[in-house]
Amino acid sequence: MAKSELSFEAALKELEKIVEKLESPDLTLTSALEQFEKGVALMKTCDSHLRSAEGKIKELLAGKNGEFIETILGVSGAETAGGESTDE
Repeated sequence: MAKSELSFEAALKELEKIVEKLESPDLTLTSALEQFEKGVALMKTCDSHLRSAEGKIKELLAGKNGEFIETILGVSGAETAGGESTDE
């Protein structure tokens, strides 16, 4: 499976394995560079998945006129994290 076809979770798991390898004191410079290169590719895959998810969330939270309605998860639209009303 190509890196771009990996799910976010699979890419993140592979990235965690690479970090473990990079923390090894026995890794040669050449191997470290190879692992770093793979890690960068996996990071880009994760970033792509996160940006896609962010876009989907923004679509779901779009207002009636297409404007983005920013909300705090777990709090109703009329309240902020401090319990204050956002409507003035």
